[in-house]
Amino acid sequence: MDAQQYQRWTAPLRVRPKLVRALTEGNKTLTYVGYAAYPLLVALVALSGDWVLLARVILGPGLGFVLLTQVRKAINKPRPYEALDIEPLIPKNTRGKSMPSRHAYSIFAIAAAWLLFCPPVGVALLVVGVGLAAVRVLGGIHYPADVLVGAACGLVAGLI
Repeated sequence: MDAQQYQRWTAPLRVRPKLVRALTEGNKTLTYVGYAAYPLLVALVALSGDWVLLARVILGPGLGFVLLTQVRKAINKPRPYEALDIEPLIPKNTRGKSMPSRHAYSIFAIAAAWLLFCPPVGVALLVVGVGLAAVRVLGGIHYPADVLVGAACGLVAGLI
């Protein structure tokens, strides 16, 4: 993705302030959906008494998140709005740490963990994850590769 490509992708949004607001609100809402789904999953699995599954849904995503955070710090890739000198549609002032996307990792790890417990909810969260990944790219705060790598890592961690 280069600056011209990003401008082409976002031109229809930029001329409609309501769509830009919707993108920003979508980022928040989809993030909250994912983060609300995780403690609910942990509680339901605990209530089911399946201690092996409980360990899997806590340790896989949790340890993966810690590892992913360390890898991200080591890579410290600039975000699109830094490297391409673009105005992101989603306001953000973080420097670096673009690759891999922790938002994408988290929602896909949570979705994958739900797949182990209740596949229909897991599938619905995968759709939420695709939406969140698209919003993060259109918002100018991640490159497509950032969200793809985050999503792949999340799926692996959530299914462990």
